[in-house]
Amino acid sequence: MVLLAACKKDAADRETLAEGRVTFDLPATTEVVARSLDIKNITLLSMEMKAAMQSGTSSGDHYVTFATDTTKIVDYRAKYGSSALLLPTSTYLYYKPTVAISAGSTTSEPAVLNLSYQTALRAHSTYVLPLVIAAVDGQVQDPKTRRVVYYVFNTGDALYVDHTGYTLTATASSTSGTNVAGRAVDAATGTTYWASATTATLPQWVSINFGRDVTFSGLDYFFPTAVTPTLGGYTTSAKVETSSNGTTWTDKGTYTVDVNNAAKKQTIDLPSVTTARYLRFTILTSTPYVSGANTYSIGFVGGIVLRN
Repeated sequence: MVLLAACKKDAADRETLAEGRVTFDLPATTEVVARSLDIKNITLLSMEMKAAMQSGTSSGDHYVTFATDTTKIVDYRAKYGSSALLLPTSTYLYYKPTVAISAGSTTSEPAVLNLSYQTALRAHSTYVLPLVIAAVDGQVQDPKTRRVVYYVFNTGDALYVDHTGYTLTATASSTSGTNVAGRAVDAATGTTYWASATTATLPQWVSINFGRDVTFSGLDYFFPTAVTPTLGGYTTSAKVETSSNGTTWTDKGTYTVDVNNAAKKQTIDLPSVTTARYLRFTILTSTPYVSGANTYSIGFVGGIVLRN
């Protein structure tokens, strides 16, 4: 009972801070905090921010809650550019939004904002996350007057080459049933696929026309998820060639392939950045593909995606 009474007394004795006395621990003129954001890989990025007393020190412990105010994207666009995008909620999480300014201090401990799933963002774009101090000691700050700081993220190249506006086509050395070459380059990477004919032996190839010259550093080869793993047919080695006209080919190397993993994927890094319109992927060897009493030498391509 004594302990409860003491807690109530401490709360009652806490200094009430005037609206606006607690703000971001940033220069008063700072409205934008910008940084570059790598969107080629999914990584966990933690950002810290602190609150500060406008004058004097804290006479007791005070608790500050940071939050997003997505409505402020309208103000940002009016001031800095209409093309700015609001950072999607799926890419960030406030791990520690409420922090303390300890008695005798002028600044708080850091609040922590975690960002991830960057690969879902567009390349060469500006994303904005408007942040505010939403409450101090549980008292909501006035949404009309509270300070807004815009955290801005400028993206570079995406992981994969963007083919928006271009139709990819493909041909192949042979085809098994409805699993035609075009299925290797459709949007359903991994779930639809090209398969070489069971009556043909390896090597077998699929050739992709990207519809324009593209510059890339390598590729991701996907084995189809629809193929039962126990049946085999895993590609174990492949050759990559490129061309500007679909007739004259340049050998870009032979690579060991291991798609017996959770992603059913093999990343192939080329010796140097390459510009070409066509790519030919030749499956040289694979594990035996067993169907009933029959065993086949067969190649599968669930998808081939160029990497920036």
